[in-house]
Amino acid sequence: MALSEPGLVLRLCVIALALCACDQAPAGSFEPTSCTRIADIPPNYEIAYGAAMQGLFDDYATNGGSAGCVDCHFAPPPQPSGGLDLSLGVSWGHLVGVPSAADPSQVYVVPGRPEQSLLFLKVNCDEPGVGARMPFNGYGGGLLPEQQALIYDWIANGALPGTSTTVFRDGFEIRGFVP
Repeated sequence: MALSEPGLVLRLCVIALALCACDQAPAGSFEPTSCTRIADIPPNYEIAYGAAMQGLFDDYATNGGSAGCVDCHFAPPPQPSGGLDLSLGVSWGHLVGVPSAADPSQVYVVPGRPEQSLLFLKVNCDEPGVGARMPFNGYGGGLLPEQQALIYDWIANGALPGTSTTVFRDGFEIRGFVP
C-alpha cells in the first residue's frame, strides 16, 4: 500500500490517535465481569487475518452448523447490528482503531492491547462494560475459549490485516482476565 492510497493516511492517523487515547485513559475505567478463562490455552503466534479472523466472523460454529458474526453484523440491508459491519473486505477497517458506535470512548480493536479492545471484551466477558456478550444470547453455540484466545492473540500480535508472525509484547504473558 502506498501512502498516497485514498484514506490510508487518515486511517493511520485515526489508529495513532486511538492508541494514544488508550495509553492515557485511566486504567480500569470499567471492570469487565464473568470473563472466560483463556490463560491456559496455547498461544497462536502466526495468525492469518483472512483465514482465522474473517473465518470466525463468517462461521464460528463448531457444532456442525453454520453461524457467524456476519449473520447480524453486515450491511445493507438491514443496517448492521450495533453499526458494525464484519463482512469480508471491510471488517478489518471497521474494527482497528475505530470507536464503538455504542460508546465512542471505547475502541473496537487497539493493536497490541486486547484488554483495552472492545471486540475482545465483548466475546470474552458476560458484562463487557458496553452492551452484552457476543455472540448475542449464545447465538450458534457461542465462541469456544480457543476462539476467544485466537481473537486475543490476533490483537496482542498487532491486529494486522495480513499474517502476524510476531511474538507477544514481552514474550508470552498470561492472557485474558485472570482472577
